[in-house]
Order: sequence, then structure tokens, then C-alpha cells
Amino acid sequence: MEKIVLEVDDATGKAYQKFTAKTKEEFNRLVSIFLKKAINDAGSADYQKMLDDMGNTAAANGLTPSILNELLHAHD
Repeated sequence: MEKIVLEVDDATGKAYQKFTAKTKEEFNRLVSIFLKKAINDAGSADYQKMLDDMGNTAAANGLTPSILNELLHAHD
């Protein structure tokens, strides 16, 4: 596996730093899937399907709208 650096806003970065190791691993896996699909699938229909698939995968791994909202607004 190769490491890359992504720049995000301060609140997102701080929220990510508070994730447990397991949550970071799951999040990194989802981001990797997203990037791979985005690179390979240029069409908007494919992009929408990818977003739907990512949402389904996140939900299957326990990410709820409430948890996502909490993560996104952890430092508001």
C-alpha cells in the first residue's frame, strides 16, 4: 500500500485525528475506494453509482447519518 497526503480543512483534519485506529483504517479504505473509482470512472452515472456504493458500504460498516453528522461537525 502506498501513502499519499491529502489536504483537508482544519475541522476535518482534527476530527480525523480523533478517530480510533480501527476507524482510521476503515475511513482510509473508503477513501481509497472512492479515489480508485473516481480515477477509473469518468462518467457522471458511474460517479453517482460509486457514491451510492460508498454510502452503502459505509452504512454496512456502521456509519449512520447521526455519526457522520457528528464527525463532520465535531469542531463547529
